[in-house]
Amino acid sequence: MSAQTPQPAEDSGEEISQIIVTGTRVADRSALDTAVPVDVVRADALANTGITEVNQALATALPSFNFPRPGLADGTDTTRPATLRGLSPDQTLVLLNSKRRHLSSPVNVNGTIGRGAAAVDLNTIPIAAVQSIEVLRDGASAQYGSDAIAGVVNVRLREARDGGDLMLSYGQYDTSFDSPRGPLPAAATWSAPENIERSRSDGGTTTVSAWKGLELGAASRNATGNTPFSNYAPFGRSGRFLYGRVSLTF
Repeated sequence: MSAQTPQPAEDSGEEISQIIVTGTRVADRSALDTAVPVDVVRADALANTGITEVNQALATALPSFNFPRPGLADGTDTTRPATLRGLSPDQTLVLLNSKRRHLSSPVNVNGTIGRGAAAVDLNTIPIAAVQSIEVLRDGASAQYGSDAIAGVVNVRLREARDGGDLMLSYGQYDTSFDSPRGPLPAAATWSAPENIERSRSDGGTTTVSAWKGLELGAASRNATGNTPFSNYAPFGRSGRFLYGRVSLTF
């Protein structure tokens, strides 16, 4: 029996200009040297989404994180549960600086996502106070218990000894359309414009936030204080969300 020596593949000389990895939206976000998949979302990535809520900004950055926003659902309107990998909200362990974050008091008894569960309200954490968010996209019940069947979300707060940031942002929903009118019936006794157009803007959101790092003594102790303020206007339709932000770093 003779063995054939494989011939080396010929180099075509073509360079690959771009490689697209399915399942991620941001390059160099996942930690690949860990035993389990961990996504690290930095504070600048959350701020660049143009969203002032931690839950909603995280849902924009992570495909596996879902943040539904039900309406007319009693307490679920204010304490809206977020899900990871499509599992129940109380099956995702939320840590704050690697310590367990307490659950919210309302129990979701409405016919919405996460019924029968009490979730952690991440929106109580100002987005200006967040340094990064680490998301473990795998079950970790063997280490953390049944709270971590869906995964673990670890929110790390700022620990700066100096510097600071002052941010002013404003956004609103803008809906506009211009549609040509179809032909009128032959027996129509009324008239209509040739084009049907409408433009409406609502849901204005103004947010002012600031944080400042302070050094306490010669040791490695520090204090970081932040003051957020948000003003939401009601809105009744969906559309493009126009967003502007002014940031002053010192």
